Order: sequence, then structure tokens, then C-alpha cells
Amino acid sequence: MRRDTLIILVSAALTAAVAGAFTWYISGLPTHRPDFAMMWQAVQLPQPYDREALDATLRWEARFPVAFVYPPTALPIFGLLGLLTMRAALVLWAALSGASLALASRSKWAVLLLLTPSLLWAIPGGQTSVLLGATLLGSLLLLKRPIVSGVLLAMALALKPQLAIVFPLLLLIDRRWSVLVAAAVAYIGVTLISTIVFGPQQWVEWLRAVPAFVDLHQSMNLLQRNEIAPGVPAVVRAIAVLAGAWIAARALQGGNRVEAFVIASAAALIGSLHAMGYEFAMLAPACPALIARRRWSASAIFVFLLIPGFIWFGLPPHPFRLLAVLWLAGAAIVDSAPIGRARKPVQIAESRATL
Repeated sequence: MRRDTLIILVSAALTAAVAGAFTWYISGLPTHRPDFAMMWQAVQLPQPYDREALDATLRWEARFPVAFVYPPTALPIFGLLGLLTMRAALVLWAALSGASLALASRSKWAVLLLLTPSLLWAIPGGQTSVLLGATLLGSLLLLKRPIVSGVLLAMALALKPQLAIVFPLLLLIDRRWSVLVAAAVAYIGVTLISTIVFGPQQWVEWLRAVPAFVDLHQSMNLLQRNEIAPGVPAVVRAIAVLAGAWIAARALQGGNRVEAFVIASAAALIGSLHAMGYEFAMLAPACPALIARRRWSASAIFVFLLIPGFIWFGLPPHPFRLLAVLWLAGAAIVDSAPIGRARKPVQIAESRATL
């Protein structure tokens, strides 16, 4: 085994252990209300999308919104975690998120990212953001392995399609047909498993649950306050997705895979109808690579990950969350563009480990 691979594997084990231990401690606090509890509990109900049954089971205070609107393709993933107790499943999810963070970032310093406000928010809450970002970045870094790249993309689409949809678009623009075929096959496989195990009726229930969740979102100040791009017109969101996919594809063609990931992720955060502040954590895996480049994105990603902390201490969430996303995306666009003299893109070594 190569020395650098061993270092990354040790980093992944350490990051997973710290993330799991921290989450174990936080989950023991009586006031802890992780969103992960809704995912874990929903798959154990006869009807995962029955919000009233979920609310009655969790019995949380009224100020905490209760809903499960992940697509049916995510049910098999959460179903496996449902075999454990809630606390054990949450710790395992945090450990997996920590390990994926280190593997995707390819950094021996990945454990330090757990100290940033974005991850202090996302990891103990059992958010999907970290794992989602790691799989999406991994998919772009492993394009020379189209099957692995496609499977990772399919996992992200199955888990949170509204934040992953830009990536198949940019791969389509870049004509990465083998990756897209692998992703389609993997996604169809997950869809079939979900349909067989949980029943085809879950697709109907999910389609009914989404509009109800939109109404819930509009009626609760807590949800609106945590949104990244509130009030953005639908046409602007659509333009952000399409333009982001095109610009990210150009960055990818120039060999700037990390910048392409950042641009596509930022476009997804702006284009999504439901992107919350904790989704900032999906950009964390790109942080070590961007800092190592010492370009505009280096400072932008660092401040980006700290923005949630500034908001905790009084910085208005609107418009500063959206401004942080735009600033980071702009920095990545500048860094990936051949301005002035041509410069050779920094090549990212492909991981020998799997996410």
C-alpha cells in the first residue's frame, strides 16, 4: 500500500472516530432534536410520508417542524439504519460522513474541518449534506473510472436530487456518456429496490407529501430563516441551474474538477426550492484542495464555511448566506478561467480508496 493512501485512510478513520464521538456526546443531551430522527423514524412507520403519524411518534415541541420528504429512492438507505437504535444509527451516520469527508478531500487535515461552524451544525444533526458533497466531489474526481463515478452520482441523486441535479447536466454537456449510463443503471437499480421493498404506493405518497411540505415551509419562520435563497423567482432558479451546469462543464473541460464541483454545488443551492443553511457543509470536502491552490477560492471557501458561525453571533442570515454562495461561486469561476496568460490546471490525484 502506498504511503499517501495509508495516510488518507488513517485520516478517514480519525475523522470518522471524532465525528462519531462528538455526535454520541451531543445526542445524549436532553434538548437535542436532530433532523436525522425524522429519517430514522419515518422508515419504520407503515407510511413513511404520514406527517401526522411521524409527529405523534416523535412528540417534539411545536416549534420544531416535523416532516419526511426524502424521495423513495432514499428509503433503502435509511431503512438499513433503521435496524439500529436511533442514537447508534445517528453516530454511525456521523462516522460515515466524517470518513467520506476525509476520503473525498484527500487531506490528512480533514479532521480539522469538523471544527468549522458548518460541520458543527450538520454532523451532530445527522444531515445528509457532508455525505452528499463527498459523493458528488468523488464522482468528478473519479471520472476516469466511469462505473465508480456513475454509482457515486446515482447515490447522490437517490439521496437528495434537488442538490445533485446540476451534476448530470454538466456531465451531459461534457458528453461523459459512460458515467451517465453507469449512473442511470445504478439509479434504476435503487428505484427497483425501493419499489419492491417499500411498495410502489410510496411514490404516490411522496408526490402528495411534497406540496404539503412546501406549505409547511411557508408557514414556519424557523424554516424560512434557515433558507439560503429565499424569495428567488422560479425562473431565476432555473437560470442558475442551467448556467451553473454550463460554467461547471467548462471548468471541468479545463481540468479544474474541484472548481467545477464548487460551481455546480453553488448553482444547486441557489436553484433548489429547499436549501437550508446546513447545506453549506456539502462544500467542506473541497476546502483542502482549494486552500492548497492559494487562489481566490482559498479565502472564499474558508469564509463560506464560517458564515453560519457569524450568523449565530448576530449576522443577518439574509442576504449573507446567498452572498456567501455567490462569492464562492464567483471565486471558483475566476480560478477556473484562463485569464491573461494560459496556465496549467492543477491535477488532482484520484483516490485509490472508495467513498
